[in-house]
Amino acid sequence: MPITKNRGISRIDSEVCRTYGWYVRARFNGKVISKLFSDKKYGGKAKALMKARRYYKKSFETLIKKYSDFNPNKVPAKIIVSQNRKNNTGVVGVQKLTKHNSGGTVYVAYRVNWTDKTGKSRNKFFSVEKWGDKKAFKLAREYRRQMVLENYFGD
Repeated sequence: MPITKNRGISRIDSEVCRTYGWYVRARFNGKVISKLFSDKKYGGKAKALMKARRYYKKSFETLIKKYSDFNPNKVPAKIIVSQNRKNNTGVVGVQKLTKHNSGGTVYVAYRVNWTDKTGKSRNKFFSVEKWGDKKAFKLAREYRRQMVLENYFGD
C-alpha cells in the first residue's frame, strides 16, 4: 500500500487534557504500533508532524517485515483472479483492450495499471500489433510486477 502524505497520522488538540500533538497509528495484519508526538516535546506543530511521518513510515515497514511472509524475490508471476468485466486476463492490474477508431482501424493492447508512491493511478500500454499477443501479455505482466515491487516495497 502506498503511503499518502498523512496516512495513519491524526491531529489531537485537547484543551481538557492539555494534549497537543500528532498521533501515529500504523496497522498491518491486525497488529498496531502507535505513538503521540507532542508539539512541546518536538518543538512545534511542523517539527512534530515531520517526526510523526518518519515514525509512521518506519513503523509500517517494520510491521510489514515482521508480520508478513512477503519475499520480493518470490512474488508470483501471475496472480489469478476471477475474470470480470474489468479484468479479462486473470492477472490483477493487467487488462486487454480493443479500441475501434473512427477510421475503421482496430487497436488491441494490454493495459497495465498501478498506483505510484504518491497514490496517483498510472498505466502503460503494450501493443498486440507491435509485440504479438503472447509477448505483449508477458511484457505487461512483468511490467506490472516490477511496478508493484518498486512502488510498494522499494526504497
